Amino acid sequence: MALTAEQFHEIQEILSERRFRAEKEALEKQREVLEKVSGYADLDEKLRTLSISAMEKAQEGDAEAIRALRPAIQKIREEKRVLLEKAGFSPEDLEAHYSCTLCRDSGIFEGKKCRCFMKLQGEILYKQSKMGEILERENFSRFQLERFDNVERKTQTGNKTVREYMKDIRDYFYGYCQNYPENQGNFIFTGGTGTGKTFFLHCIAKALLDRGVSVLYFTAEGLFNHFSRLMREGIEDEFVEEVDVLLLDDLGTEFSNSFTASRFFNLLNQRILTRKTMMISTNLNFKDLRELYSDRVVSRMMSDYEIIPLYGRDLRLG
Repeated sequence: MALTAEQFHEIQEILSERRFRAEKEALEKQREVLEKVSGYADLDEKLRTLSISAMEKAQEGDAEAIRALRPAIQKIREEKRVLLEKAGFSPEDLEAHYSCTLCRDSGIFEGKKCRCFMKLQGEILYKQSKMGEILERENFSRFQLERFDNVERKTQTGNKTVREYMKDIRDYFYGYCQNYPENQGNFIFTGGTGTGKTFFLHCIAKALLDRGVSVLYFTAEGLFNHFSRLMREGIEDEFVEEVDVLLLDDLGTEFSNSFTASRFFNLLNQRILTRKTMMISTNLNFKDLRELYSDRVVSRMMSDYEIIPLYGRDLRLG
């Protein structure tokens, strides 16, 4: 979702504060070393002088002079390291320890929004949508296996009871979240109303957010309303395509037309090409989805998504 100017400014302030704190702590440590480690300041000045000389020689194109300076520079660096270690410090102590090692808390990495920026954006949007309150209620720690039948064994579940089957799925996705992004892949949760599809998406969202993954949750209706608004207002929103994990709930319940079908295919395709995870829930079978969208949409889903069917009665009926 697109950020407002105020939300964008909020993220920039957070990142700026992180960067300032990391660099301030590094500066304080450097001052401590200069005060406590005898001879370190002299070596530091010698290294600075030689480095400037090497830069000047490089500008003059004097490669031989640069090669001649390298051993002296390396020798001073080694002497500095030895002095630090004898005093109980390490070279790493003098460096700024940024919250994000990719962008050094700038929010930009390789010309795009960094993962840390995307995570903050997701958190702000979740806060705005009140999803945080829902995820406090619906998460893996609140997963109640006792609500599922543990008597009848079904052939569809591999001759397991629904409870045993749901435990396997719960354990799998809990492990999936704990090892993301080493674990990746796209999934479609299918099943009748009230079989736990939305609950699973909420559990996954909470577990990934807790690990610092950028996550965005939409109902299908909400997503396509969002796209329609962007089109009307002439706004571009890369976050839906770039967020680490996109969760799309109740696919097929939205009003469908040629625009939504085309936009949905483009979204599926873009996220597959960029290896971005997407998880979908739907009450519909693939025949119904083909009628709502197109053969190419369903073909893309069947070839690139793992199907997770859920079974059992409507849990919302008690």
